[in-house]
Amino acid sequence: MLDSFKRKIDYLRFSVTDRCDLRCRYCMPQKMKFTQKEDSLSVKEMKIISKIFFDLGFKKIRITGGEPLIRRDILDFLSFLNSKLKSKLISEISLTTNGTMLSKYAKQIHQNGIKRINVSLDSLIPEKYFFITNGGNLKKVLDGIFDVKNTGIKVKINTVLLKDFNEDELIQFVEWCSKNKFDISFIEVMPIGEFGVKRKDQFVSIDKAKNILEKKYDLNKIDYKTNGPSTYYLNNKLDCRIGFISPISNNFCESCNRVRVTSNGILYGCLGHENSIDLKKLILSGDLELLKKKIKHTIYNKPKKHFFNISKIDSDLGRYMNLTGG
Repeated sequence: MLDSFKRKIDYLRFSVTDRCDLRCRYCMPQKMKFTQKEDSLSVKEMKIISKIFFDLGFKKIRITGGEPLIRRDILDFLSFLNSKLKSKLISEISLTTNGTMLSKYAKQIHQNGIKRINVSLDSLIPEKYFFITNGGNLKKVLDGIFDVKNTGIKVKINTVLLKDFNEDELIQFVEWCSKNKFDISFIEVMPIGEFGVKRKDQFVSIDKAKNILEKKYDLNKIDYKTNGPSTYYLNNKLDCRIGFISPISNNFCESCNRVRVTSNGILYGCLGHENSIDLKKLILSGDLELLKKKIKHTIYNKPKKHFFNISKIDSDLGRYMNLTGG
């Protein structure tokens, strides 16, 4: 599939739940109104939707949330996707997680064909991690990360840059990742969801993060690319790739190859736009040809770029990241 700007769109980010066992302070409020169960996609509906995308030429799927591993029937969906991987209908299944359930599911994740996972981790200091997640247990997450590593799955750490919070940990992060052979991406905070504060007060630019790291390590840009928007760098003293994702300071829309489906079946062509279609409603109508037609229409009309305003108090989007998917 090509969109109207001739970008090849072949990567689906699929949020399987908007629920999470953490409450990260930049992601969603502590008192969150979640999607009702009857409004969420069933596994059967998720299979129907993903199969249509695969038939349209989508080769890669990333499972996100919320926290995808707290969904009770997640292994059923992963097994279905693994069958498509084995039949070569798709080329990759990946997963984004907060890490709290990795010890429980490490073997099953590996058995279902997942070779790469991203783990969201914003501090390596237990007390700070507890604060930013509103109660998270860092040791539990780290234990899970190493359980997954021991299966042979490649781990990448995703760290959201937060002003006056983790700027002092950036060198520690890259050295820890180097020691354990994890890649890492540093991500600018995005103005998604209303928290009653200006995102600008939380914002740290990629340029500032680079400057902090380059006080100790020279960074050399490389051509390495994954499915995501990271720009990667290497240092000859570090055994990891260091990525930077800059949705605010230098948007990456020109090379965007993805669309997103939420856990309640809403298809978004762009993370930063509200234009969408309700896939669940179309499934319930029974007209799968119309469903396929609407998906193709949304992909073709994918917006050229997002327009995030980091200075506003309230987000332009009426949703939080846990619904849209990381």
